[in-house]
Amino acid sequence: MCKTLRKYDSFNFRRYSNPWVAQVAPDGKIDFKARVGGYTGRYNGGEAGSLYVTDPAEGVIYAYGQKDYRNPKYTQVQYTIYRNGDWEPINKQDLPMYL
Repeated sequence: MCKTLRKYDSFNFRRYSNPWVAQVAPDGKIDFKARVGGYTGRYNGGEAGSLYVTDPAEGVIYAYGQKDYRNPKYTQVQYTIYRNGDWEPINKQDLPMYL
């Protein structure tokens, strides 16, 4: 079962990376080793699409975002936990309470 995390409008692929999703490890670091989902838009094309998680697990924390190549301070990274079949946003500073 795939669960949509966020929908993205089309974007400038020269400036922004493809949207990404990863699981957060117990130490609070983002673990990019395991593939947990994907993006439905065309790879490196800036196409609109949905970011999804394949088989989200109850109580697991995920991070997702989109890198800004021109200005890293605008890179988006957000955290969420999967609870009761839905996504609950988590503020980065509150992350230790969920680990």
